[in-house]
Amino acid sequence: MKKSALEKIGYIKKVPKDADLNNYESITVNKSNGKKIKLFRLLENKSELDEKIDFSKSLNIFNSLIDS
Repeated sequence: MKKSALEKIGYIKKVPKDADLNNYESITVNKSNGKKIKLFRLLENKSELDEKIDFSKSLNIFNSLIDS
């Protein structure tokens, strides 16, 4: 089965049996058929890709340059 883009960056459909939910972030995704699914990702598994996707750091630098 083909992995989704979210699975490629560490999201899973089910949390392991003995896992602490406080160690996971979750998102709800709407599938094309309208069904909602919840995906989980271990907080320690954030990848370098997340840093590229997170534009808040770039926005803060941009705003600081404007204020100068």
